[in-house]
Amino acid sequence: MAFPGRRAGLVSRRVASVLALAIAATLVAACGGAGTGTGDPAASGPVWVELVTQPPMGSRETAYDPPRPAPDIFLTDGDGRPFDLASLRGSPVLVYFGYTHCPDVCPTTLADIREGRKQSGIDAKVVFVTIDPERDDAAAMKQYTGYYGAGYIGLTGTPGQIAETAAAWGASYTKLPSDSANGYSMGHSADAYLVDPAGMLRHHIFFGAGSDLFAELITEVAGQ
Repeated sequence: MAFPGRRAGLVSRRVASVLALAIAATLVAACGGAGTGTGDPAASGPVWVELVTQPPMGSRETAYDPPRPAPDIFLTDGDGRPFDLASLRGSPVLVYFGYTHCPDVCPTTLADIREGRKQSGIDAKVVFVTIDPERDDAAAMKQYTGYYGAGYIGLTGTPGQIAETAAAWGASYTKLPSDSANGYSMGHSADAYLVDPAGMLRHHIFFGAGSDLFAELITEVAGQ
């Protein structure tokens, strides 16, 4: 398991610099870069997408215009209880698809979200949905999200439930064989989805956006 507090030595601004070195190169990796994804909950999936370098930080449009109702999420939380996304109405919510063995992209993004929440001063909730239910059971998700503190909710489910949920949100992923002692890895898209207190999907925020943008958009959708 990759421990979030260590973040594999990465911070978002450094990641952006590293990715810039690979301009014009198409990458296929396991959680080592940001998937292009579609950012569109109406997209069919999940399907694997090639990984490419992201545009410079802050230059990519994030807004859904117009906003749309956030897709349902009916999965299992870290205590083994049924979870319904609608239970978080009244608070901004960030939804992210990843997995606990991710070495870099997931812990970097979740840590940027944590810092953005602090900067905004708003108690936004964070829903972390595993795309690796084979290893990420309820206990693993509870332990992992616990490293980030209050407000983080880890969710798991059956492979079919995860596939259906990811498809509804436009998230993509695939299992990648590996000779590593840590076992297989997962390639996945890396957008974080921001839902406003009324349950409307407002933004899909790209990997490497940084905590400042998360803070700005959380404040925006909270109406403050």
